[in-house]
Amino acid sequence: MKKKVKLKRVWVVILIIIVLLLAYPSILTYRIVSKNYSFNSVFDIVFKGIKDEVLANNYSRTVEVAVGSEDFVKENVTSYFAIDYVDKNDFIKRINTLLKVGYTTDNINLINNKMTDDIVLSLYDHDLIEDIDKYLEFDFFKSENLYRYLDYFTGDYKDTVVAVNIGLDKPLYEDAKIVTQFSETVLANKYNKLDETFEPVNITAIKSSCTKGTSTQYLSKVAQVAFEKMCDDALKDNMHILANSAYRSYDSQVEVYDTYLNLYGQDYVDNYVALPGYSEHQTGLALDVASRDYNTFKSSPEYTWMLNNAYKYGFILRYQEDKQDITGYKYEAWHFRYVGEEIAKYIKENNITYEEYYVMFLDK
Repeated sequence: MKKKVKLKRVWVVILIIIVLLLAYPSILTYRIVSKNYSFNSVFDIVFKGIKDEVLANNYSRTVEVAVGSEDFVKENVTSYFAIDYVDKNDFIKRINTLLKVGYTTDNINLINNKMTDDIVLSLYDHDLIEDIDKYLEFDFFKSENLYRYLDYFTGDYKDTVVAVNIGLDKPLYEDAKIVTQFSETVLANKYNKLDETFEPVNITAIKSSCTKGTSTQYLSKVAQVAFEKMCDDALKDNMHILANSAYRSYDSQVEVYDTYLNLYGQDYVDNYVALPGYSEHQTGLALDVASRDYNTFKSSPEYTWMLNNAYKYGFILRYQEDKQDITGYKYEAWHFRYVGEEIAKYIKENNITYEEYYVMFLDK
């Protein structure tokens, strides 16, 4: 009797084991699917031996794609979990290669989000850039400029990115971008050339009480309105701020350049006079100002008033002292540019040039 009971217990145990064995795949499948993995991925996850990692971590789209890929590398599973999925061709192969080169998962996330495919591919055959994240952290990082950043490094990552984006790593006028469309924030300098056909919109005459001499001066409407308001408000403080030279067409700038070149020579025009197409005056947003009572604007009280108040009307001193290495021009106390009140306020408060502001916030 005892023998029969014992045998019966053995069969019960065997039956339980069989039931568990049959139930285990279902239970495992349920646990994996409950992590948001698809049913199609379950077999690969189990077959490739990463079920424990999958169950121990939150869902990863990168892992799901990797496990179904012929490029799957089991040793990289931990890294797969730390890398955000990006819908790119050969994404898993890309990850594997970057990991092999030596990039961290944090770096790879930055690379995937901020670099174009052609530059990413170039990293495969390039030595590890250990500080690549120092460049990538800025919103104004430009993928196509990566190797220029490396070549031009100044010792400060932000300054390097800004400088190269401006074009300071190149000779003046080299590879200038051609600008054809007007905007209130258009940048004209020795790296951004206004096309011969470029014209500002709504060119409007500045009223005679705000101009010097008898010739009519013009600005784009938005700058003209702001300048006249500044001129009138300055008069309330007994300050006489006058437009001396405002909008110039491309052809007018040719005449100005040739005149100063003949009078003062090449060194003078290189520092003070823009080549045709590179002059801010062609934008209709810039002007040279003068004082009614002083021949030299810098020595006038109007100059001090402008330094303290011009930004309130959207104007900036365009070519500041000690900024020639950025602007390409020596200090011009008389040259002001309309950029809008918000931008002008930021530039004044942070003591930066318009070039720096432009590449950090406008030229994304």
